[in-house]
Amino acid sequence: KVIEQSARIGTSVLKGPFPTKRKNRKMTTGEDGSITLVIDEEIKPDSKQVDVKNIYPDPACGSSIHNGSYIFEKDNISARQLKALIGAPGYIEAEIMAVIKEGPGKKNMDDKGRTVESDQFEIWYFCGNAEDEDLRAAGCKCDDGESLPVTVVMVNDRIIKASLSVFDSGEFPYDVMVWQRRTDHWAGVGVSRQVRTAQRMVNAASRNLMDNAGLAAGPQLFIRQGVIQPADGVWTITPMKIWYVDEDADIQSVQHAITSVVIPTMQAELEQIIKMAMEFAEKCTSMPLLMQGEQGNSTQTVGGMSILDRNASTVLRRIAKICDDDVTEPHVDRYYEWLMLYSDDDSCKGDFSIVALGSTAFYQRDAANQAIMQLLEASANPSFNLDPDKLMMEVLKMNKISPERVRLTDEQIQKKQASPPPPPPELQVAQMKIEGDMKKAQLTQSSDMAEITAKAKANSDEMSMKLQMAADERDHELKMKDMELQIKMMEFAQAREISLDSIKAELAGTTMKLRTQKELSYADMHHQQAMSPPTEPVGRAQNGHSFQE
Repeated sequence: KVIEQSARIGTSVLKGPFPTKRKNRKMTTGEDGSITLVIDEEIKPDSKQVDVKNIYPDPACGSSIHNGSYIFEKDNISARQLKALIGAPGYIEAEIMAVIKEGPGKKNMDDKGRTVESDQFEIWYFCGNAEDEDLRAAGCKCDDGESLPVTVVMVNDRIIKASLSVFDSGEFPYDVMVWQRRTDHWAGVGVSRQVRTAQRMVNAASRNLMDNAGLAAGPQLFIRQGVIQPADGVWTITPMKIWYVDEDADIQSVQHAITSVVIPTMQAELEQIIKMAMEFAEKCTSMPLLMQGEQGNSTQTVGGMSILDRNASTVLRRIAKICDDDVTEPHVDRYYEWLMLYSDDDSCKGDFSIVALGSTAFYQRDAANQAIMQLLEASANPSFNLDPDKLMMEVLKMNKISPERVRLTDEQIQKKQASPPPPPPELQVAQMKIEGDMKKAQLTQSSDMAEITAKAKANSDEMSMKLQMAADERDHELKMKDMELQIKMMEFAQAREISLDSIKAELAGTTMKLRTQKELSYADMHHQQAMSPPTEPVGRAQNGHSFQE
């Protein structure tokens, strides 16, 4: 709550420790076996966040409320809570009952002079020094002229408690955290105040963007009265509306009587203004969008992202440092003072100093984590004499992992050490390289063989295709010759007026004679001629040989 309010309005307050009455419940068993609920009340220190608007320090305190002479705190309390204060150390029962009888109506006016009606009482806490007369009036023992730190509680202008401060040092039980300091002022400046100018720019640009969008949503109409008239008599643009043009109107077209003008939308220009204002807000607050999870155009490398993350967390480390110095350390220091004053355990008492190292430890832990990761890589080199096992244990602790959960047991470690050690990394790398080269050569050879086989198959397919095409061409040619022969025979038959069957029979007889002549010619040594040829070629064959030979 303290950090949130500090970021929002620039200042926040943590109060404590202050005494509060707590009830403890426990069960006890009697001798007869009965169980009884026992409620014990005891005074314990407590802390709470206080709204900064209810804190009124000394105007002369300067940059720290602890430099002032006093401090006031205002709060609201109900009647039930007032009754619960009866019996607490320092509270006056008679005054509390008188306040409850008066009711919450008797109270001071607010800042504007108005009386606020409420069911809660307005309670004021005062911390500061009181003079001897006031101390004696409150029932405190003191010497003449002595001024001691006191705590006074007032409701309805009645003092219901007046006692010495619970701290001998007289320190105020308030710690103030500021987001950004102001010179000579105890309150600070928050993010909302830092971005006030940029916020006005964003508001103005966004408002103009919406206003311009509303104006550009519909066209502006320019109508020449006396030229056209609406059919329904209503000068409102509606769908499917009918307009009449006067017969005496001296216009060439309706466009001369009614014209629309569209207002341009300035969306791109106004968006650039909004973007510029957002960049101004980042620079004013030192809170980049990277801290909100938006990477933008930043680099995506490991080193670049590490640098960006370190730069983005600078503001967070600064806030953590302020919280440690202004809140955590003095607050815990007062708890330690309470412990030494009121604790019954003497073993925890001593001369100690409280030093808050939250932000420092965070930064050192982050730097150590990065260094350990680099040392883990360097431990592979034996010349550095680094123990990888111990470094890995630090890495596991750094990541909140128990080493006992993931490390090998002692037996497993001994068994691992008894086995032959693995070859050196250089030899493993060389072996892996040789195996890779061999696999590469095998793959290359397989690829070449597959390419040769594919080419041979392609050539064989091409040859088969060519042979098939040649056979098809020969078959086609034979069929064409046969068709030519059939055509010639038909023409010959028509010329001689004989039938085709007679020509076929005559050709068959001639073929038989020629075949017989050929067989007799090979069978007879004198090659006697079986028949006279239908035509005799020029010249004569030699004796003992036929012309065909």
